[in-house]
Amino acid sequence: MAVHEQTVSSRTRHLVHAFLLVFAITGLAHLELYPFSGFRLFAEVRGDVRTSWQLYAVDAEDHEIPLVLEELPLGYRQSWRLIPHLDERPRAERDAICDAWTVPLREEGHDIAKVRVFRTVASVRPDGPPPERTFRFECGSGAP
Repeated sequence: MAVHEQTVSSRTRHLVHAFLLVFAITGLAHLELYPFSGFRLFAEVRGDVRTSWQLYAVDAEDHEIPLVLEELPLGYRQSWRLIPHLDERPRAERDAICDAWTVPLREEGHDIAKVRVFRTVASVRPDGPPPERTFRFECGSGAP
């Protein structure tokens, strides 16, 4: 049996070298550029608590209705990123954002007055303490 040697073209070698160079640079510079990654998500040490946010639409009778951003139209699903600093924004802007979150509930006939925002800190340990829920602020056109 004869062994056939195949040569790799110089173009292929250049592309592989360029790929490896970009891969190394993104790793060293901690850049997260798809499809290259510094693998930050896998290398960071995570604590034993997680912070999250809970939103509740409040109707005219003060009943709370959970607002789940993942169930809103696609354009609103990443708006959770606004929540940590939402109370620092100008009141009109903050109220407009909160009112936008309640549009689907209003279309269903709910009389929504405002949105309550809670910060929740929970342990990831199975034997950890129960989550702590802290009221942060209210917003929306009907908020005080």
